[in-house]
Amino acid sequence: MAEPTDKTMMDAWKRQLDAAMRMTEAVIEGSQRMREIQMEAATAAHADAVATQKALSSASSPQELMRIQTEWLAANQRKSMDYWKTLYEVAADTNAQVMKCLGESMPKQG
Repeated sequence: MAEPTDKTMMDAWKRQLDAAMRMTEAVIEGSQRMREIQMEAATAAHADAVATQKALSSASSPQELMRIQTEWLAANQRKSMDYWKTLYEVAADTNAQVMKCLGESMPKQG
């Protein structure tokens, strides 16, 4: 078996460092996207809570209170499911990008 040359070793080292940098970039981008999703969800949740609070204060019957509460709970459940689905998709996409970087960093079999 032939001894690795300096060029071969440098190429392997560069490939590893490049993969590490691309993985870092993918993780950072995924984290930033998750934060954006969290901020959007928090802003929407706050607006919904304020609107619901106003509706509750003007309710004039138990039936109206029940309707407002039921609508608010159903909407929150739906939004929560969408929120977690979106976060999962971002995490899965980030993981796929990291795995792609790892695969590309492997030496080519020839």
